[in-house]
Amino acid sequence: MELYDKLQYCKSFFEEYIASFEVRDPGHIKNFAIKKGHSYRVVEIIEYISRKLGIEEEELVLASLIALLHDIGRFPQLVKYNTFNDETSVDHAWLSVEVIKEQGLLDELDEKLAGTVYTAISLHNKFELPNKMEENHKFFSKLIRDADKIDILKVIIDYYENKNRIPNHTLTWELPVGEGISEKVAKAAINGELVSKELVKTQNDIKVMQMSWVYDLHFKPSFQLISEKRYIDKIYNTLPKRDDVIEIYRSIKIYLENQFMKQGI
Repeated sequence: MELYDKLQYCKSFFEEYIASFEVRDPGHIKNFAIKKGHSYRVVEIIEYISRKLGIEEEELVLASLIALLHDIGRFPQLVKYNTFNDETSVDHAWLSVEVIKEQGLLDELDEKLAGTVYTAISLHNKFELPNKMEENHKFFSKLIRDADKIDILKVIIDYYENKNRIPNHTLTWELPVGEGISEKVAKAAINGELVSKELVKTQNDIKVMQMSWVYDLHFKPSFQLISEKRYIDKIYNTLPKRDDVIEIYRSIKIYLENQFMKQGI
């Protein structure tokens, strides 16, 4: 099957698969809609980045396929475990690959192309990429990681800025708000390091972790999108203006500015 035809088939399957879950809980219905919308927007973002990078049409279609299916495991995860927190349930990237294989979605696809899809999806949520990877696998893994992070930032900022929001434990991990920032979280962000989930203790820590994602972006169009949408500023505006928070913000903004200079943005 041609790659474009496979993408069209998977788009139809994606809709049917989500509809196959008999979801009645209002919270689940809302979170299904969040993840469905997220998946489609990640497709749009990855296509935008890919076009800006000038990649070949077949590579763009492959990137779109990866984006469409990267979170398909989120739906059974929510139904079975009532959470999107992988730490207390299951690795959703692994579950996404399992769903794809169980449903035979890539059975008719070229083996190398299918391998790229599996690898990129399985690594899209990992803290960092392996040191040794096939160049093709590394490129598409970086693409989906960038696109995924960019849209998650949009989703959580919409939530943070909604003054009438209803608490959503799938976004806050049921953690306390906290007054300041955990010392290890602040230190990592100030030192230009991606904040690990294991260090997060409060909802404010989650916000700093999300701000630190800029340290794990890879492509010029990704930095452009983050800057144009003012995502870092918007998260910063929801945090208490303490000395540690201000220092974190300055460190991240300096990093962004340096990326603009380095990449000629």
